[in-house]
Amino acid sequence: MAPIITLDRVSKHFVLQHHRARSFQDAMVALVKKQRSDSELFWALRDVTLQLDEGEALGIIGRNGSGKSTILKLISRILEPNSGRVVVNGKVSAPIGSDFPGPPKEILGFGLWPAK
Repeated sequence: MAPIITLDRVSKHFVLQHHRARSFQDAMVALVKKQRSDSELFWALRDVTLQLDEGEALGIIGRNGSGKSTILKLISRILEPNSGRVVVNGKVSAPIGSDFPGPPKEILGFGLWPAK
């Protein structure tokens, strides 16, 4: 069977700003004074390789910040990887689940329909 989802050496990072300007004026003053903001590079995924064939199921579990939502957003093309490639042979709906109120917040999901 042909793979319906392929992640090939996928990496995704985000820049976390620790001290942001509280106003436009503060941002302009920092720009003029050439003050550097205190930021950190957060790697949500590093060098992930995955292949899901037609008819297979995938469960993604892990702690907060371990990249579960990031993988689903990459598969559904909401995010682009910083490196590597994501190939999806089918139609994908957006991830659901982590933003609705009430337990359990760790449930995430998305829909995938094979290409025809």
